Amino acid sequence: MDFLVDVLTGRYSLDALIQWGGYILLVAIVFSETGLLIGCFLPGDSLLITAGLLASAGHLNIWWLNGLLIAAAIIGDSVGYAIGVRLGPRIFTR
Repeated sequence: MDFLVDVLTGRYSLDALIQWGGYILLVAIVFSETGLLIGCFLPGDSLLITAGLLASAGHLNIWWLNGLLIAAAIIGDSVGYAIGVRLGPRIFTR
Protein backbone atom coordinates (compact mmCIF):
# COMPACT_ATOMS: atom_id res chain seq x y z
CA MET A 1 0.00 0.00 0.00
CA ASP A 2 2.88 2.36 0.75
CA PHE A 3 4.19 1.85 -2.76
CA LEU A 4 0.89 2.98 -4.27
CA VAL A 5 0.80 6.03 -2.02
CA ASP A 6 4.37 6.90 -3.02
CA VAL A 7 3.49 6.63 -6.71
CA LEU A 8 0.34 8.72 -6.35
CA THR A 9 2.07 11.44 -4.34
CA GLY A 10 4.87 11.73 -6.87
CA ARG A 11 7.67 10.31 -4.80
CA TYR A 12 8.52 7.92 -7.63
CA SER A 13 8.74 9.05 -11.21
CA LEU A 14 5.88 7.49 -13.14
CA ASP A 15 7.91 7.68 -16.35
CA ALA A 16 10.66 5.57 -14.79
CA LEU A 17 8.14 3.01 -13.57
CA ILE A 18 6.56 2.76 -17.01
CA GLN A 19 9.99 2.49 -18.62
CA TRP A 20 11.15 -0.38 -16.39
CA GLY A 21 7.73 -1.99 -16.64
CA GLY A 22 8.13 -1.80 -20.40
CA TYR A 23 11.43 -3.65 -20.20
CA ILE A 24 9.83 -6.34 -18.03
CA LEU A 25 6.87 -6.69 -20.40
CA LEU A 26 9.12 -6.93 -23.46
CA VAL A 27 11.33 -9.56 -21.81
CA ALA A 28 8.28 -11.58 -20.74
CA ILE A 29 6.79 -11.52 -24.23
CA VAL A 30 10.04 -12.46 -25.98
CA PHE A 31 10.65 -15.26 -23.45
CA SER A 32 7.10 -16.57 -23.86
CA GLU A 33 7.28 -16.37 -27.63
CA THR A 34 10.50 -18.37 -27.88
CA GLY A 35 10.12 -20.77 -24.98
CA LEU A 36 6.50 -21.51 -24.29
CA LEU A 37 3.64 -22.85 -26.33
CA ILE A 38 1.59 -19.68 -25.86
CA GLY A 39 4.22 -17.71 -27.78
CA CYS A 40 2.63 -18.33 -31.15
CA PHE A 41 -0.22 -16.00 -30.16
CA LEU A 42 2.02 -13.06 -29.18
CA PRO A 43 2.97 -10.25 -31.58
CA GLY A 44 6.74 -10.58 -31.18
CA ASP A 45 8.03 -9.14 -34.46
CA SER A 46 5.86 -6.05 -34.47
CA LEU A 47 6.66 -5.58 -30.79
CA LEU A 48 10.39 -5.58 -31.54
CA ILE A 49 9.89 -2.91 -34.21
CA THR A 50 7.89 -0.82 -31.75
CA ALA A 51 10.58 -1.26 -29.10
CA GLY A 52 13.19 -0.12 -31.61
CA LEU A 53 11.14 2.96 -32.40
CA LEU A 54 10.80 3.74 -28.70
CA ALA A 55 14.56 3.32 -28.29
CA SER A 56 15.27 5.64 -31.21
CA ALA A 57 13.01 8.27 -29.64
CA GLY A 58 14.98 8.03 -26.40
CA HIS A 59 12.30 6.37 -24.27
CA LEU A 60 14.24 3.12 -23.88
CA ASN A 61 17.98 2.52 -23.70
CA ILE A 62 19.04 0.58 -26.80
CA TRP A 63 21.87 -1.21 -24.98
CA TRP A 64 19.62 -2.41 -22.15
CA LEU A 65 16.97 -3.35 -24.68
CA ASN A 66 19.35 -5.42 -26.82
CA GLY A 67 20.96 -7.16 -23.87
CA LEU A 68 17.72 -8.03 -22.12
CA LEU A 69 15.92 -9.22 -25.26
CA ILE A 70 18.86 -11.31 -26.47
CA ALA A 71 19.09 -12.94 -23.03
CA ALA A 72 15.32 -13.52 -22.94
CA ALA A 73 15.39 -15.16 -26.38
CA ILE A 74 18.32 -17.44 -25.49
CA ILE A 75 16.83 -18.46 -22.15
CA GLY A 76 13.41 -18.95 -23.74
CA ASP A 77 14.93 -21.17 -26.44
CA SER A 78 16.70 -23.23 -23.79
CA VAL A 79 13.51 -23.63 -21.76
CA GLY A 80 11.56 -24.62 -24.89
CA TYR A 81 14.22 -27.19 -25.76
CA ALA A 82 14.17 -28.61 -22.23
CA ILE A 83 10.39 -28.89 -22.33
CA GLY A 84 10.57 -30.61 -25.71
CA VAL A 85 13.21 -33.09 -24.56
CA ARG A 86 11.16 -34.07 -21.51
CA LEU A 87 7.65 -34.03 -22.97
CA GLY A 88 8.31 -34.77 -26.65
CA PRO A 89 8.79 -38.54 -26.42
CA ARG A 90 5.76 -38.89 -24.13
CA ILE A 91 3.56 -37.03 -26.59
CA PHE A 92 4.71 -38.93 -29.68
CA THR A 93 4.56 -42.41 -28.11
CA ARG A 94 0.87 -42.08 -27.25
